[in-house]
Amino acid sequence: MAEHRPAARPLTSLGFARLSHYFDSETLSRAHVVEVDIVPKPPLTVLGLHQFSEFEQMNAAGTTYGDLYFVDRTRATDESVHFHELVHTVQWHILGTDRFMLAYALGHLASGGYANNPLEEVARALEEMFVREPRLFRVEPIVSQHLERVVPQLMALAGQ
Repeated sequence: MAEHRPAARPLTSLGFARLSHYFDSETLSRAHVVEVDIVPKPPLTVLGLHQFSEFEQMNAAGTTYGDLYFVDRTRATDESVHFHELVHTVQWHILGTDRFMLAYALGHLASGGYANNPLEEVARALEEMFVREPRLFRVEPIVSQHLERVVPQLMALAGQ
């Protein structure tokens, strides 16, 4: 992902007004965005992980790698897409790269795919609240509590 850093823009430069009501300033300043025509995904099936072929074939609006995320150019002005990817930056920040990748993979396998992955479910649920409800909430504590509950269950599946 380092090769994409030069094209990355700070999220704060995009002018989304509502995100600061939901995310800490540290989260917002850490996040960087790359607009792309095709959202890149890791070549997991090439590595022999054929259980992730559905994930590789998805036409995603965005994907996150640490504090850097990619967003489909046609959705780049959709604040809810950025909200969703920011939830993932919080998950990466709390868990660190290795634990995030393991938890995400285990969640994918244990739940039968992307749609029911616990890390995706919370990102989708919070994004829906952001879109549909006028009340404000802080994302980081909600994500932290969710990870405290879900990650030990996932790690138990891997014997970690």
